[in-house]
Amino acid sequence: MHILIGLIVAFLLVLLLTNRKTRNCRWRANRRADTDGRAAWHCVTCGAQSFTTDGKAPQTCHAETPPPTL
Repeated sequence: MHILIGLIVAFLLVLLLTNRKTRNCRWRANRRADTDGRAAWHCVTCGAQSFTTDGKAPQTCHAETPPPTL
């Protein structure tokens, strides 16, 4: 019983704490394309490219048309 409640709570936390804007995006750093202190990122799902100044992956999807949801 405790395991079932724990799994339900964990599932609800994942749903609440994930960023829906980038749920389908899979950002990968592209170190070869870094320029002027900006980190280059490439989404392997939709092919979008983006640059960030803080070195972290983008927080929004930059695709022209987001991938379909399953």
